[in-house]
Order: sequence, then C-alpha cells, then structure tokens
Amino acid sequence: MTDQELRDELMTLLVAGHETTATTLAWAFDMLLRHREPRERLLAELDAGEGDEYLDAVIKETLRIRPVVPGVIRKLTAPVELNGFTLPAGTRVAPNIYLTHRRPDVYPEPERFRPERFLGDGGPDTYSWIPFGGGVRRCLGASFALYEMKIVIPAILRGVRLRAAAPAPERIRRRAITFVPEHDARVVVEGLRDPAVTGPATAVV
Repeated sequence: MTDQELRDELMTLLVAGHETTATTLAWAFDMLLRHREPRERLLAELDAGEGDEYLDAVIKETLRIRPVVPGVIRKLTAPVELNGFTLPAGTRVAPNIYLTHRRPDVYPEPERFRPERFLGDGGPDTYSWIPFGGGVRRCLGASFALYEMKIVIPAILRGVRLRAAAPAPERIRRRAITFVPEHDARVVVEGLRDPAVTGPATAVV
C-alpha cells in the first residue's frame, strides 16, 4: 500500500471505528441503567464467569434499538427489480436501518429493550439486523467493534456501581451521520462494586 492508502486506512479506523463504538457503549449503559432486570441478569452472568451469551445479546439489542448509523447508501451497478419497480443502474438505494430494526413483525414490541430476543435460536437475521450494513460491503470493523464492547462493558460493570445522571432516558440527537445520546449518556459512579475495597468519591462521567 502507498503512504496515502495507509493514511486513508488509519483515518477510517479513527473516524469510523472510534466514535461509532464509543457511541454504542454510551447507548448500552443508558439502556442497562434504566432496565433493572437485564442489568441484573448481565451482572449475574459476569459474576458467574459462565460465558458471554447474555452480554452478546445485550450488545446486539443495543445495536438494534439504537443503531449509531441509521442508514446506508448503495449505488446500483446493474438494474434491480424491487416490489414491482425497476431501478436502473446508477440509482442510489438507501436501506433504512433504524426503521428495519423496528418492524413489529420481526421484533415484537420493538420499542422495548429486551436482549432475550437474541438468545438461543433468536439470533439476528441477515436482512433484519443490519447495524453494520450488509452484503459484501458490510462494515469490515464489525467484529472488532463487538470484541471491544465485550471487553469494555464487563470491565466497567465489574468494577463500579453506576446510576444514570438524569431521570429521563436519553433522546436521540443526530451528529453528522450518527445517532448519539442527546446529553452524552452521563452516569454517576457511586463506588466500587467490591465493598472490601475503598474507592474514590462519587463522580459523574
């Protein structure tokens, strides 16, 4: 690769890989801190050290209900017939990720944060769970992003006790091409989870 190509790849990782994953983590904690049962079930799984099945479901449900990128655009290289319409080559098609994830025929009670829908045989469908896009141009950082989240979420939940800083759930705000928490999903760190260890005073982060 040329120096220019290497520079472009590094910029892609920094811009497209850092902010999107960090935003998903913010949404995950906003969801967990406002839904007691999923939070307690996840903590029980983490404390038991018996795998990460529920953690995986929490991450996928977060990406379903709060996709960071709400839509993608593809330019057709050949004509396509879609629902009786013929779209010529060169047409730009934009699947709506946000609305796809809220189809009640695919996700009953779509506005509910319910990680259980992704357990067992309820795994994400190729065409109805698309937070990373789809097809051959699916985000190449998808696996790395999921891996990062599986490290960060347990590390924080095992280490400290948290509560949401604001009483109301975060609303969605658009920032450039991403959907982010309106008030940055601020949380209050109430102390360490291990009562035998003394920690810092309560802090807002």
